[in-house]
Amino acid sequence: MDAKIVNVNWMRSARLGMLCLVVACGGAMPATMSHAQGDCVDGLADGFPCERMDFVSHLTPAALGGTALNDVWGWTDPVTGVEYALVGLREGLSIVDMSDPVYPVVVGWMPTASVASTWRDMKVYGDHVYVVSEAFGHGLQVLDLNLLRDLEGPFPVDLSPTSTANQFSKAHNVVINESSGKLYVVGSNLSGGGLLIYDLAANPASPVLVGDFAEGGYSHDAQAVTYNGPDLAYQGKEIVFSANADFIVIVDAEDPSDASLISFADYPDVHYTHQCWLTEDHKYLLMGDELDEMNEGINTRTLIWDVSDLDNPVLIGEHFSDVAAIDHNQYVVGNLLFQSNYRAGLRMLSLSNVADGELEEIAFFDVDPSSNSATFSGSWSHYPYFESGIIPVTSIGGGLYLARPRFLQVTAAADSVCATGEVTVEAEVLPGLLPPYELSLLDVPNGVTVSGLPTTLNASGAFSFTLSGLQNAQGALHVNLHLAAVGNEATEPIHFVVTTQSFWYRDLDGDGVGDANYYEFACAQPAGYVDNFGDCNDQQATVYPGAPELCDLFDNDCDGELNEGQTTTTFYADADNDGFGSPFNTVDFCLAPVGYVDNNLDCNDNNPAVYPGASPTATGYDNNCDGFIDDNEAHPCPGDFNFDGLISVDDLLIFLTEFGCTTDCDSDFTGDGTVSVEDLLGFLSVFGDSCQ
Repeated sequence: MDAKIVNVNWMRSARLGMLCLVVACGGAMPATMSHAQGDCVDGLADGFPCERMDFVSHLTPAALGGTALNDVWGWTDPVTGVEYALVGLREGLSIVDMSDPVYPVVVGWMPTASVASTWRDMKVYGDHVYVVSEAFGHGLQVLDLNLLRDLEGPFPVDLSPTSTANQFSKAHNVVINESSGKLYVVGSNLSGGGLLIYDLAANPASPVLVGDFAEGGYSHDAQAVTYNGPDLAYQGKEIVFSANADFIVIVDAEDPSDASLISFADYPDVHYTHQCWLTEDHKYLLMGDELDEMNEGINTRTLIWDVSDLDNPVLIGEHFSDVAAIDHNQYVVGNLLFQSNYRAGLRMLSLSNVADGELEEIAFFDVDPSSNSATFSGSWSHYPYFESGIIPVTSIGGGLYLARPRFLQVTAAADSVCATGEVTVEAEVLPGLLPPYELSLLDVPNGVTVSGLPTTLNASGAFSFTLSGLQNAQGALHVNLHLAAVGNEATEPIHFVVTTQSFWYRDLDGDGVGDANYYEFACAQPAGYVDNFGDCNDQQATVYPGAPELCDLFDNDCDGELNEGQTTTTFYADADNDGFGSPFNTVDFCLAPVGYVDNNLDCNDNNPAVYPGASPTATGYDNNCDGFIDDNEAHPCPGDFNFDGLISVDDLLIFLTEFGCTTDCDSDFTGDGTVSVEDLLGFLSVFGDSCQ
């Protein structure tokens, strides 16, 4: 197995343990999706208990095509890089495309070869998956996974095995040594349930039975490796470490036709030796007993064996969890041990002190929040070897959960930064991996410089670094912080937006459209400014391009026309504000403008004392506009236009300013409605007179 956890170029809207500050998501959730996304915050990820593991997505048993789940394995297409979860259910094998782990899609379904069974197991060699079941008549199903590359919907597509091997009827588990191409069927109805050994290397689609091993008795589960540990006598040989219900059995299977027992070992409080897995240096073996928690009333127990001497394995320690759940399947990835512990879900433990017989739990995602009791429900298994770092986890009744552990935590960074500035990123290497740590920043654009990033750390902890020269990386910037530890790798994406300086236009009335005459040049949006212009009146919130036209005094939609679509009325100017308008000054509008009225009955709009019904003022005006100057309206001294008691040059000047007047004339001497030569002659006839 590839001993690393790498989270490459993967982001989602909830950040999932990373700094993801600009995300574009779209499209409908596929029908196979029951729920997706949840950061592990304050011990919960969308209601699921957690620590340092985020909830990515979930598929129900029904969405996967069955009623209850069991084991799971994985395959990465070497051509496309797509990661597939191979999920066992009572009724068959479900194949899940994880190219977008937030929205996984069930693309294929291979039904059971006989009848439904609680137990199904699968492993991969090259591009083929091999499936066994405890159902009688099932045998070994072989499926060429290359066909997934060309599948066309609607999904899921029903698949048939590429081939089968039926030397046995049923089996509990299947084990593969990928380096040698040897497949081991365990817990079958043959050879006492011991090892049935097949060769895959010659033709992966046609397994060939080449041997068996029955001397160790029934084998429940096993791991087969090309041994690279410290025991010189067995280096380079095919060695099988088998959990055989009552003890551990170590088998030399270099010659599959004559496999031989190396050693076996029992241990205190044995109840059911269930499964075991080696550390990657092949020095230590981690083992679980499936029934000790339930029978002894103890918390989850992991037994730690020193197998440096294969002839003499030594139990050097026992790790007890804080909870009482039953242990099930466990796998090693570099310095990490991942366990599926039924009701306690997926657990991640550090192997840093395994040589001292000690483990340390550092993370978990619990697929069964109801309890952590010693009961057979919850997580059956998981697959921790995908390069993306996504771990598919099966829950017997709950379905398939995709989780993501955290190894790097980006704790602070700006969501945007001006291209003329720089951004400081704060990050932390989380505990659990084996130092020294080598750090590097990947995918840095040309021209962007990195300063302050430590290249090596000897312990977990926080650090910071700075990116500058951002004028060379405008827009969304995606870089990847890469961590290389002893046996493990991790990559954490960092995303932020590099903003450029641009024009911002004042939006005084807050209608969302700015005034082109008032602008600023900046990276960030100033208060009261917007990024567009075109407002023809920035003091009226109802005026902007495209605004609905209202019955008012404004060109609401800025098209150069007023009141389109509004019903108009003729209004008359009321210059003297007496409530009556002049018929000679009009405007057509949908409502009366200031200084206009809806009548034209004023006969003199320059004199507020003249209007229909007005009282006489004895000033020579037709006050009531009846067409006659009545006695009580008559001027006592015609020609004295300024009422100073003397007809003088001052009155002449007033007269001359109105000469030719035809409406609202104050100097109409003759009373005929106009100021003409006749009025001048009448005026001159009294020029110089006194009104006394």
